Amino acid sequence: MQTKTSAIALLLTQAGQAHHDYEQSVLKGLYDQDWADWYAEYVVQNGLSELLEQEITVQQISQFFTQSYEAYKGKNSGESWADYTAREMQQTRFV
Repeated sequence: MQTKTSAIALLLTQAGQAHHDYEQSVLKGLYDQDWADWYAEYVVQNGLSELLEQEITVQQISQFFTQSYEAYKGKNSGESWADYTAREMQQTRFV
């Protein structure tokens, strides 16, 4: 049975794959400076609120991604970004 955290991590991994395709096809290989907004839109549209069992907005998740990514980089834990972020999201109350 899949846990909510692993389901969120899978959704984040899918977002990453879709975003990579977006960068390659639409942005022609350029780095997306607005990646957090893109990821947030994707995960909200694909059921993140249901997985977290709370209503969230694209803006809330985008801000969370930006802050969380900086914290993740500072940890150097070897854990994947998707796993780290999914765990952190489960512990966060978005209001």
